[in-house]
Amino acid sequence: MSVAERLRQVVRPILVAARHVLFKPYTYKYPYEEVPTLPSENYKFDPKLGIAFPGFKGRHLLILEKCTGCSLCDIACQNIAEAITMVYAFDIVVEAEERYFAGLASGKSVLAELLSVVGEGLVRPLVSQPQARGGSHPTLGYVTDAKQISKADGVVKVQLNADPIWEHNTSTLYDNYLDEGFRTLTARGWRIRITEDKFPEAMYLEAQKGDAVFKIAVSKRDLKYPQNKKSYFPQVDYGRCVFCGFCVDACPFYALEMTPDIELSSISRQGLVYNPITLSGPKISTNPPSTNPIDALYGWLRSKLS
Repeated sequence: MSVAERLRQVVRPILVAARHVLFKPYTYKYPYEEVPTLPSENYKFDPKLGIAFPGFKGRHLLILEKCTGCSLCDIACQNIAEAITMVYAFDIVVEAEERYFAGLASGKSVLAELLSVVGEGLVRPLVSQPQARGGSHPTLGYVTDAKQISKADGVVKVQLNADPIWEHNTSTLYDNYLDEGFRTLTARGWRIRITEDKFPEAMYLEAQKGDAVFKIAVSKRDLKYPQNKKSYFPQVDYGRCVFCGFCVDACPFYALEMTPDIELSSISRQGLVYNPITLSGPKISTNPPSTNPIDALYGWLRSKLS
C-alpha cells in the first residue's frame, strides 16, 4: 500500500467526522431538551368489543367514578410484574378525655407524647405529586388543626392524618406506620394492646400510661363512590410496572387507561408508588434531576441555536 493510500485512509474519517459536526443531531438530550414527538393519545381497551385503541402506554389514569374495586387489574398483573395492589383509604384517630387535651399545646402531657411519637411514624418522604383536583401532594403528615379535632361529651378525637393512608389492610398499615412508634412508647413505660382487629378494614387499640388511657382507631375512610362502596382502589408501583397494558385490558368498567405521561422519575423508592388519588390526577411531570451541568448547558445552547 502506497503512502498516499495510507494517508487517504487516515484523513477521510477525519473529514467525514468534521462534516457531521455541522449537522443538526437526530437525538435529544433528555431531560435537558424536550422531546417533541411523543403521541398524545391514551391507550384504551373496549372489553365489550374486544378492541384496543392505539395510544401510548405510560402512566395509568384511574377514573375513580367508574372503578368498582373488582381487583381484575390486580389479578391480571400477578405473575407479570405484581405492580398493582388493591388498597383502602385509612384514617388514624386518637380518642382521649378532654382533661388530657388541656396540656397538649405545652407538649408536656401524656397525650402530647402519644401524638408526637405516633405522628412521627406517619411522615414519609414522598415525591411531590399533584392530587386529582389540583394542588400539591404532601407527605403523609401529622396534622392537628381545627378540622381534625372534634369534641363531644367530654371526649376529644384527634385525626392524625390529613390525606388518606393507602394500605392493603390493617396489618400492613400497622407494620409500616405504627409498629416502630409503639415500640418506642413501650420502652418509655406505655402499654399498647389491640382490643379488636376487624381485618382487613379496621383495627382498634388501647394505649395506657399510668392512669391515662387512650383509644386509637384505624378505620377505613368512605370516599362516597356509590359504585365502589368498599372504597377499594388500585395503586401502582412504577418500580415494578412493565407497562404491558394487561390491567387496562382486564378492566370491564372502562376505569383504567394509560397516558403518554412517562416522566415518572423519583429520588426515593416510595415516590414511585402512586396511590389512587394520584393516579386519578392530570399529567404529572417529575423530570430526572439535572446532575450534569455540561449537558444542561449544551442542551440549552442547542435549543437557542436551532
